[in-house]
Amino acid sequence: MNSSHLFSILILLLGIIYPVQGTACRQVSLPESETALKALLSEISPGHSDENNLAASDSFANQLAAALIIPGAFEYPFDQLKTMGKITSSDKKIRLITWNIPLKDGTHVYYGFLMSRVSGKEPQVFRLTDNSDNFTHATTETGSPANWYGCLVYEIVEMKSAGETLYTLLGYDPNNLFTSKKLMDVLWFNPVGEPVFGKPVFRLSNGIQSRVLFEYSAKVQMSLKWNEGMKMIVFDHLSPSRPSFTGQYEHYGPDFSYDGFRFEKDSWMLVENIDVRNE
Repeated sequence: MNSSHLFSILILLLGIIYPVQGTACRQVSLPESETALKALLSEISPGHSDENNLAASDSFANQLAAALIIPGAFEYPFDQLKTMGKITSSDKKIRLITWNIPLKDGTHVYYGFLMSRVSGKEPQVFRLTDNSDNFTHATTETGSPANWYGCLVYEIVEMKSAGETLYTLLGYDPNNLFTSKKLMDVLWFNPVGEPVFGKPVFRLSNGIQSRVLFEYSAKVQMSLKWNEGMKMIVFDHLSPSRPSFTGQYEHYGPDFSYDGFRFEKDSWMLVENIDVRNE
């Protein structure tokens, strides 16, 4: 690198660290950051190309990463960012922020951030990178923030297991033009405070899984949510519209029966054919 390039970089850094003469040196506030983020978010539009929308989302994510390290960001509502999901665990130790970019072919790219107070009062911020297309065995693999099974997280269910807290995440994935997905994932933290996604705690009739995926027709809706009265995660049982469509998930939908997962002995145990009328 020649001396002129070094000088240019030095000037750029000085411009970032020190104010120009006559201006005050201060940190950008969260409301100011939110206003700038809202403007970036408005650049994402169905009328724009995939390339433009992904580039705008990358810029938005970079600026959001800077905003999330501002003191008070963990509690800040970011109410102006309407298309970004924000959810905080009831113990106030984790916060998940997720959003998606629909592509022209009907698929989606997911973005996210995890804020964690598990290891201390000051939150750590982890950027989540959607790598779901590269999971070869999604129901048995674990992941890191850099290897995340992307989705829109809409509910967090906390359970204690062997002295640690398991954060069970319920998520939605519009997937493609033909099917949608919902999923149950588990977020936990290793002894050095690093987040891990996926854990073999889901006990089904055919074995133990680290993550549960439900795939069904994009034309229907599926319910998957925590039922406080029953102390279970309750969901629609999915079946093909005809026996000949078995395994063709674009033909699957709720069949008006319900199953659930109850937390017992440090695991989520599948309970089939439950009566949701008797909570």
